[in-house]
Amino acid sequence: MEYYYEDLGLMLAILLWVAWVIMIRRRRGHLRLEEKGDRLPPGPRSWPVVGNIFQLGWAPHESFAKLARQHGPIMTLWLGSMSTVVISSKEVARDMFKNHDVVLAGRKIYEAMKGDYGNEGSLITAQYGSHWRMLRRLSTAEFFLSSRLEAMRGVRGRCIDEMVHFIEDASTASGTKGINVARFFFLMAFNLIGNLLFSKDLLDPKSERGAKFFFHAGKVMEFAGKPNVADFLPILRWLDPQGIRRKTQFHVERAFEIAKRMESMENGRK
Repeated sequence: MEYYYEDLGLMLAILLWVAWVIMIRRRRGHLRLEEKGDRLPPGPRSWPVVGNIFQLGWAPHESFAKLARQHGPIMTLWLGSMSTVVISSKEVARDMFKNHDVVLAGRKIYEAMKGDYGNEGSLITAQYGSHWRMLRRLSTAEFFLSSRLEAMRGVRGRCIDEMVHFIEDASTASGTKGINVARFFFLMAFNLIGNLLFSKDLLDPKSERGAKFFFHAGKVMEFAGKPNVADFLPILRWLDPQGIRRKTQFHVERAFEIAKRMESMENGRK
C-alpha cells in the first residue's frame, strides 16, 4: 500500500508539472500574440491539459451552437494544447475566407502524416508559402488546363468503360459474394491521373499489385482520419499511444515500395 501511494503521488506530480508547463507556454503564446497585435477571439474557459475537449461531448456540432450563443460567432477553443478557432456564422466565414484567406491558407499536419518522406512535396500537406504556390502553378499550368483536360476526354471515357467492364467481370466471378466497388473506382481514378501525367495506365484492376496498392492506400486514409490523442497532447507524440503514426507510416512505405517497383519496371522497358 505504501508503494501504491508513492506511485500515485508521483503520477499526480507529473500531471501537475505537465499542466503547469502547458499553461506557461500558452500564456507566453498569448503574450506574443498581443505584442504583435493579433489577439485570439474569446472563448470558454479551458481546463489544464485537456482544454475544452470535455465541453464538446458526443455531439460537437450541438456544443458549438450552444457555445456560439454565449461567446459569439467566432471563438477560440483549446483541444488539449492545440488552439482552434471555430466559426459558426456564414457571414463571418465569408469575411474570413474572402479578406483573410492568406492567414487561413496554412494547415495543421497531423502526427499520422508526419513521416520519413516529408510533407513539402504534396499540395495536400505542404505549408502555404513560395514552394506551395510553385506546386499550385505547376498543377494549374501543366495538368489542369481546360485544353489539356478536353484532349483527355477520350482517355477518361476509356477508363470509365474499362472500370464498368471490370466490375461486370468481377460480379460474374464472385456470384452472390459481392464485390468492392470502391476498389475499382479508386484504381480508375489512379489510372486517370497516370494517363494525365504519363499517358498510360499505372495499375491493372485484375493484378495483385493493384489490389495491394488499393489496400495500403485505403489503410493510410483510415488511420489518418482517426482521432489521435498525440495531436492534442504533444507530450505523448514520442509515445504514439494509439500506434496511429506507426501504422500509417507502415502502409505509406508499402505503397511507396509498389510505386518504386512500377517506376523500375518502366525504366527497364525503356
